[in-house]
Amino acid sequence: MARNNSTGGPSFSIIGDGITITGNIDAKVDLHIDGEVIGDIKCLSLVQGPSSKIQGAITAQNASLSGAVEGSIDAGDLMILASARIGGDVTYENVTIEQGGHVDGKFKHKSSRSPNLAKSTVDVASKSPPLELTEGDKAA
Repeated sequence: MARNNSTGGPSFSIIGDGITITGNIDAKVDLHIDGEVIGDIKCLSLVQGPSSKIQGAITAQNASLSGAVEGSIDAGDLMILASARIGGDVTYENVTIEQGGHVDGKFKHKSSRSPNLAKSTVDVASKSPPLELTEGDKAA
């Protein structure tokens, strides 16, 4: 399903629940995915529903993810919602991760030039203890 924009072309497309697409998607429009995609996705903006599954790389200017992703993500503005389960490396300009969102992979900011910054693994759902300041660290 697509909605037309002011130039008469579609402005977004929906891959509904119960639909599986095998193959790469290269879209010049926004996508809303509630089904399953087995392949790489390139689009302007991506919204992923909570029951959706994507197995492949994602490249988008904006992405809001709430389902399962197995593959790398390259996005300008990225929102990882609480129900999201990401397995892959993430390259971003701006990122928001809701509490409960899970990422098993490396994060790298697009402007980062240091290879050491890309080596950390982030798991938002981990139960790491909070950092504590010692007397020497506290400001006077």
